[in-house]
Amino acid sequence: MAVASGAAALVYQVVWMRRLVLVFGSTTLATSTVLAAFLGGLAVGAWLWGVVADRRPAAGLAVFGLVEAATGLYALASPWAFGAVDAAYLAAYGPLEARPALLLGVQFALCALVIVPPAALMGGTLPLLVRRLVVPSAGASPGVAVLYGGNTVGAALGAAAATYGLLPALGLGAAVRLAASVNLLIGAAALFLDAWERGRAGARVAAPAAAEAEADRDAAAAAEAGPGMVSPDRALAAGLDPVSAVLVLQAFALSGFAAMTYEVAWARLLALVMGSSVYAFGTLVVVVLAALGAGSALYARVRTGPGGHLAAFGALEVLIAASGAASLLVAPALPYLFLRFFPAFRDAFAWQLVAYVGLAALLAFVPFLLLGATFPAVVGSLGGTLARLGRSIGVAYAANTAGTVLGAFLAGFVLIPAVGLRATVVVGVLASAAAGVVALLLSGLRWPARAALLLPAAAALAVVASLPPWPREVFAAGIGFFASRYADPRALEDEIRALRLLYYRDGVNTTISVDQVGDHLVYRSNGKTDASTFPSDMSTQILLGHLPMLRHPAPREVFVLGLGTGVTAAAVARYPVVRLDILELEPAGVEASRFFDRYNRGVLRDPRARLILSDGRNRLRAASDAYDVIISDPSDLWVAGTGALYTVEFYRDARARLRPGGLMVQWLHTHALRPEDLAVLIASFRAVFPAVEVWAPAYGDLILIGSGTGGWDYRGVARRIAEVPGVADDLRAVGFWHPAALFAARVGGTAEAGRLAAAAPGLNTDDHPRLEFATPRALYAQTIGTIDALLDEVRVAPWPALAGFDPARDLDAHATYLLGFAHASLGRPRAAIPLMERAAAAAPDRPAYLVGLGHQYRAAGRSRDAEDAYARALDLDPNNVEALTALGEVLLEAGRAERALTLAERALRLSPGDTRARELADRARAASR
Repeated sequence: MAVASGAAALVYQVVWMRRLVLVFGSTTLATSTVLAAFLGGLAVGAWLWGVVADRRPAAGLAVFGLVEAATGLYALASPWAFGAVDAAYLAAYGPLEARPALLLGVQFALCALVIVPPAALMGGTLPLLVRRLVVPSAGASPGVAVLYGGNTVGAALGAAAATYGLLPALGLGAAVRLAASVNLLIGAAALFLDAWERGRAGARVAAPAAAEAEADRDAAAAAEAGPGMVSPDRALAAGLDPVSAVLVLQAFALSGFAAMTYEVAWARLLALVMGSSVYAFGTLVVVVLAALGAGSALYARVRTGPGGHLAAFGALEVLIAASGAASLLVAPALPYLFLRFFPAFRDAFAWQLVAYVGLAALLAFVPFLLLGATFPAVVGSLGGTLARLGRSIGVAYAANTAGTVLGAFLAGFVLIPAVGLRATVVVGVLASAAAGVVALLLSGLRWPARAALLLPAAAALAVVASLPPWPREVFAAGIGFFASRYADPRALEDEIRALRLLYYRDGVNTTISVDQVGDHLVYRSNGKTDASTFPSDMSTQILLGHLPMLRHPAPREVFVLGLGTGVTAAAVARYPVVRLDILELEPAGVEASRFFDRYNRGVLRDPRARLILSDGRNRLRAASDAYDVIISDPSDLWVAGTGALYTVEFYRDARARLRPGGLMVQWLHTHALRPEDLAVLIASFRAVFPAVEVWAPAYGDLILIGSGTGGWDYRGVARRIAEVPGVADDLRAVGFWHPAALFAARVGGTAEAGRLAAAAPGLNTDDHPRLEFATPRALYAQTIGTIDALLDEVRVAPWPALAGFDPARDLDAHATYLLGFAHASLGRPRAAIPLMERAAAAAPDRPAYLVGLGHQYRAAGRSRDAEDAYARALDLDPNNVEALTALGEVLLEAGRAERALTLAERALRLSPGDTRARELADRARAASR
């Protein structure tokens, strides 16, 4: 029953945290607030039901059954409770938006209102069962250890079931209903068992009370024996004096603080190594809970008195400090271990999970195995009579939980942003060592024994003091996402040497870094590239801003979700907007964006721009602002928490904030995205926006534009490109030199989107977040080519039907060539070639058209055609350096080195500084020898 109850409790915790994060926002503050309410409720319940258990020990099993049944009934009613909280929060947001402290207070109050009651019920599991089932002659600690261990192992099973099975397969609501059924079955079983026991012989019913009285009579004798000298049959009788008991509880609170500090820091560290998917985070939770349960169960074998338990608690804490310090040695090796074994698990998701468990266990298993033993050790060290066992459990649980809550807040909001991940682990090590020292000083052991037990703490401090800083470049390289790039660890070292780290900050919500690779800057979140100045990324960022601004007839107020490099916001700022709201979740991202001022033109200094540090979805739901354009540019779908920005409910919230005729714009990736997942995403988007356009701004990226009605006005687009300062410059920079060329990036409209969505097995919703759980399974799959082929099947070619667009009038030879050039810039030579051929035929006196056509022939593998095109260009312009060099390269590839050298030398005479011609000459000379 303890195992099943723990499993159900963790399902509730996982699901309810997700529910409330959808209400309050996906920030560390919101998550920590929900966690604090849940843990606080468990602590209140442990204390409250501990008192009840002490007063009515014979009824403990029946009370436990009623508590379990009440938990299940509350879970079944929880959708209405969470709905009421959502409505209350939305009502409070407007009046309190400018007063964040009060708004945070409302969040915590609403969290407490909906979470504390069921958590308080769940907190009764341990004291009620222990008080009812403990065997007096064996002492309190073994019973506490077994039941706490079983309950925690059950929690690990519940976390695993929720993460790997229930939520992906059934969704949140069904998972809660299943867990509620478990609670109701446990409650029925407990009540049945209690009734059966009460029906047995009266002497047996009275036995627990008689045994308890005997234990109470032995208290004085046990106390006289002294700390550490109590025999097992007197273990429950001896108790600490009040001052010592308070100090032990404070040490246990410090232990809880250290435990949560470790967990928060290691979760962030593992996200840098394994990637920040929901499975990576869930794996650490499973490992932590399994280790806690195993440690507690193993401690059940310990038989000693309060003094012995106190000494054991101290020894455990100093060993925890030592193992925490050892994690500082292990952490820098994790990326290399991940990479070394990557070939063995890259193609099998089950083996990926095994690898995740292995990496998480290297950091967390030993420390949390030891931490699991501290709870029964502390309960045993408090001593006292059996009649007060429930209260001892409750007080110990409350003290540890207070430290845990404090650790969650300080680690996430103060320590990690202020001193970084490594120093945060160091703080945890110091806290564990301090808790151990306090316990050992109180234990009554002689000094030689105390000194021996303090050696691990001294070793931990020596490790902390002597270790060099972590190699941040290794963690910033994004091993978990880019592992397939590296053949072995040496390739990673080469990449790191080529990388110049310009900025690194362990922020409140994620680790942000900026590095320079060659001439380009790369913006990363938890090691994953979110944006860069490479041409393909620039094309996506620029079109993401320009497309809706050119499509909307008069955009005045715009919302951009995700700052990143600031390039998209800068594209929007080219237009005469009145207000540009830029929302960013991570404050460190604002600092990082300043490294891209050359590309974003300091958009944050634009007086029309308003930077909002908040959760994007929460802001759209709760604020009353209305917009003409909403641009959503979050991180990849597989990143934990991002899936909430691709659900039907999010799109409904966005549509509610759009003015009539407004546009919703959604970026998405096609790498690590299976065709069926793409179908789900587009189907979810179409469920809210009846008119949909699909654009492919770069290889591996897509843009969806959703609206109610309306379409493109070609004449208006051409006029705006010509008249709005800077717009034409931006578009030319990424290969769009003509208004008609812009539509090379368009895949199709509503009909084509419908064909892409036809295979969707369902929609991506808040209740069933399919994509957040499905996309990490394809993290290393090569899906871009497959999806690009699907896009080619539905693509409208060579141009869409546009209002005001007449191909006979608007597509002269020059426009046709530039449309082909745009296709070429997007990496589609087969689409570019027919257009360029048409342009070359229409204007046979333009050598530049033939040179461009030759380039596309080469890209398509048509070397003979490329040679002919370059030769024809040279017939028109014998001094065309580009044609000379390109033809020379084709001839060199065909083995005609002498002719290639002749062309290269001609090109160098015309342009002595041409690097490409010089390289050709060097290669041709080498091949001629």
